[in-house]
Amino acid sequence: MSVMIELLFRTRGPETVHHFNKQCKHPMQTQQQLLLDMLKRNGDTAIGRKLGFASISSVEDFRKTIPIMDYKDHEPFIQRSLEGEPSQLTAQSPSFYATTSGTTGTPKYIPVTPESRSAKSQLLRVWLSKLFLDHPKIFSGRMLSVVSPEVESMSSSGVPCGAESGHGYRSAPKPLKAVYSSPYDTFEIEDYDSKYYTLLRIAVAQSVSFLFSCNPSTVLLLAQRMDEFADDIINDIRNGTLSENYDVPAEIRSECEPYLKADPSRADELNEIRQRTGALRPREVWPDLCVIACWKGGSVGTYLKKFNQYFPDDVAVRDLGYLSSENRGSIPLTDAGISGPLSIATNFFEFLPEDHEGKPQGQDLLTVDQLEEGKNYYIYVTTLAGLYRYDMNDIVQVMGYYENTPMIRFLQKGKGVVSFTGEKLYESQVIQAVEQALKEISGQYEFITALGKLEDDTPRYTFLIEFDNPPGDDQAMQWLQDIEMHLQKLNIEYHGKRASKRLLPAAMEIIKPGEFASYRKRMVEGGKLDGQFKTLKLTRDTQFAAEFETERTLRLEA
Repeated sequence: MSVMIELLFRTRGPETVHHFNKQCKHPMQTQQQLLLDMLKRNGDTAIGRKLGFASISSVEDFRKTIPIMDYKDHEPFIQRSLEGEPSQLTAQSPSFYATTSGTTGTPKYIPVTPESRSAKSQLLRVWLSKLFLDHPKIFSGRMLSVVSPEVESMSSSGVPCGAESGHGYRSAPKPLKAVYSSPYDTFEIEDYDSKYYTLLRIAVAQSVSFLFSCNPSTVLLLAQRMDEFADDIINDIRNGTLSENYDVPAEIRSECEPYLKADPSRADELNEIRQRTGALRPREVWPDLCVIACWKGGSVGTYLKKFNQYFPDDVAVRDLGYLSSENRGSIPLTDAGISGPLSIATNFFEFLPEDHEGKPQGQDLLTVDQLEEGKNYYIYVTTLAGLYRYDMNDIVQVMGYYENTPMIRFLQKGKGVVSFTGEKLYESQVIQAVEQALKEISGQYEFITALGKLEDDTPRYTFLIEFDNPPGDDQAMQWLQDIEMHLQKLNIEYHGKRASKRLLPAAMEIIKPGEFASYRKRMVEGGKLDGQFKTLKLTRDTQFAAEFETERTLRLEA
């Protein structure tokens, strides 16, 4: 346990949360002050001069003056900034660029300034402070975290570009670094299996009380690999080694050396656990684990349902909130649910009702005081790092209020919508239909995606699913019928198009066991950021389905 970090959160945590609460009491006042301060500081930048920041003295002026923008609108300024030209988007020069996938296949470069980095760190302190107040034993052991490498490339002006998760890991305060289970260098291991082996070999030798990873699929991967690697892990812990069976560069092995002390008694303990339970699982290996922090919203529900196979029954799962390279949008403050109050003091937010028709204009966007509970909205952000009225292409739902500030949950990506004949099928509806149809085997399957495609000029949705234990045809057909039934209940347009035979009934491709794990491995080894790894649960990309070997295909009769 780090006495320093426990003391830090015990003494300063309540004050940090109290200050956040005060900001949330007056959301529009907080938002307006933030926006005007940002525009004033950045009025003499290239974008500020072009768009006329100096003439703006109110939120209403901002809405009238500044157009809605996306990455392409910001890209010329970002490109000049990458080349070293100062004062493009912000008066403060970027110290880092977070890379994230773009729609064209080329990466987006999201600027991170010292000010925006500090603001995100402050939000993390709020989140951690409330987590510590609720779970004071989170730092009784080590924190196992999985991040992507910080530096993937350098801009022509010498500024690092890479994963913000790695950047955050390396730039964390010293007290927090003291509780990390592994050195940062482990995330630089290029071989997929070797990286996860090294992380587990080090962490299994320790008491882990806090597990932190954005993607719950990564959490599950660690849990599953623990038993697969059990023989080598136990042997290495006994001897104080790092097996040569894994491709770990010599310089990284050297950095890991202080974490590789021989511990025969721990090895004996792990052997006893394995003999008694038949497996090496986090539940028994880390009995002091009290919190898992990861995403809980959007399309990750299937992963969460598998947690109870591997982790202690009383472990809490705290959502990380609406979080991306562009902004940290919400701060969940309880274990229950998946929503949190908007981070109103560090980002200026605007919203467009999900049912808005036509291309939105600047004054169509709503501010935080104009939202309605239960409604869905597209979200737009203006950030300290120089994104202005930036279209996130994300849909969020207002779940209620904290003090007077809206609480939101991430619902889905805006592009997670497919429509051939006006059915407007949403990713969230697809996820819900699968979860309802397969609830009797919750946690025993991997829903990969629903693929919409034309068959003889008539569209059909095919569900790619990998089962832990592949079912017989009769059982699979029953589940497929249930998926179809729930889809028609959830989407009246889908029901109408099915009734009019403009849509063929659903199909199912039963994917061979292990295929999704292999796909994930290929993607990460090919350069996909582990922390950002995700798949759309609804797509029209027929090439995506070709990534998986199919055991058999079932179709409902028209």
